[in-house]
Amino acid sequence: MQRAVKMARYLGEFGWRVHVLTVDPCYHATLDESLLEELPDDVKIHRCREDKGLVGKLRPALLPAAASASGAGRGQEGSGAARQDGVQASPSLGQLVKRGVVQLLKKVKRAALIPDDQILWYPEATKLGLRIIREYGIDALFSTSGPYTNHLVARYLKRKTGLPWIADFRDPWTQNMHRSGIRWREWLEERMERAVHRDANITLTVTHSFARNFNEKFGASISRLEVIHNGYDPADYEELRHVERDPRDVGRCVIMYAGIFYQERNPRLLLEAVRQLIDEGAIDRRKMVLRFAGVFDYPGYSDNIDAVRRLDLTDVVEIVGNLPHKQALKAMKRADILLLIGDTAPGSGDYIPGKLYEYLAVGHPILALSLPGESTHIIEKFKLGVVADPLSLGEIKQAVRQLYEDWLRQQAAGGAEQQAQATREQEARQEKATLIYQRREQARMLADLLNEITGSRR
Repeated sequence: MQRAVKMARYLGEFGWRVHVLTVDPCYHATLDESLLEELPDDVKIHRCREDKGLVGKLRPALLPAAASASGAGRGQEGSGAARQDGVQASPSLGQLVKRGVVQLLKKVKRAALIPDDQILWYPEATKLGLRIIREYGIDALFSTSGPYTNHLVARYLKRKTGLPWIADFRDPWTQNMHRSGIRWREWLEERMERAVHRDANITLTVTHSFARNFNEKFGASISRLEVIHNGYDPADYEELRHVERDPRDVGRCVIMYAGIFYQERNPRLLLEAVRQLIDEGAIDRRKMVLRFAGVFDYPGYSDNIDAVRRLDLTDVVEIVGNLPHKQALKAMKRADILLLIGDTAPGSGDYIPGKLYEYLAVGHPILALSLPGESTHIIEKFKLGVVADPLSLGEIKQAVRQLYEDWLRQQAAGGAEQQAQATREQEARQEKATLIYQRREQARMLADLLNEITGSRR
């Protein structure tokens, strides 16, 4: 989302007027409508509804319910009713039937909604897209995924109008580490993806590893392959220079995470490491806070909050729930250490979490639990923090202990003011070296590509 918003925000500075074709707002676990405030007035947003046929009417039952999370050591609760005495009530026959129907619909979804849920948007999106092109004299198309349906919409518009098209992959499609495992579906999606690469003037992606993998699998179909990394916008961080530390955090080492956890990316081994360090006397639990913003347990799961309770860390762990983007940035700035947890599936080292770029901008030390790859290379190259194997309890303990002891030394040598000065010096050193990770520069790079494929001189 950030990538698309920032491209739309800055492309106008390089001679391109932006029209955005998107869907009507609907529930999403991380929906943040405040991002719309960043767009200049000359960016025109066109919205259309999803198809409301039979599958469309069933779609709400296929989506997870909104999660809730609030308070220290409290997170998302499981489904089912609870009596006033706190004892979980047995589900009624109606609830059991409803659960069974929902499970059946989820199975149907995997076979009916291809390549993703947003395929229901395709019929209306293609109609409105053609209307926008004709009414406003659009010069070029740019689609970004996920969802991958966006590329199917753009491909249709390209074939109907002949307009040059850039297909931007923020994540791989059929080479994604999270796949359906349904053989016939994956065969179909490979055909879809190959057609996208074949018809796009430029295939654009966000890491060199993704580009290499695309080339190995689809090289003969790709006309041109380019990389523009994800990044951060320095403008988002200007006001953070004046953010003051929360008084309740004085004398406490705050490790902060903002994002979504799910089965393949979770904090449970970190929680175990902190518990052991406390038991060993290496960490004073009164001086340690693990603060989580975002989705701590994905709807329908409670593994992470269960681990907090099992390890008796309810006084150490704070779960603050979803925060608007600017509030999340302020929370990061008030922290001492920024936590990055990567996936552990094969190939996850090819990914660079968008959170890394925000952390780079905030400037605090990073605790990265990530497999070797693109993100760990950036952290080590720019000396941004400490890296540990996310599957190694020993490495995680060592990394947490190292950063905690660094924090203790800073406190003894002058505390917050010394740390703030060190942060300012680090930011100044990084700014020039990391220009390619800044959003305005990335929009300039995209504008250059658009100029090339349209023959424009802007």
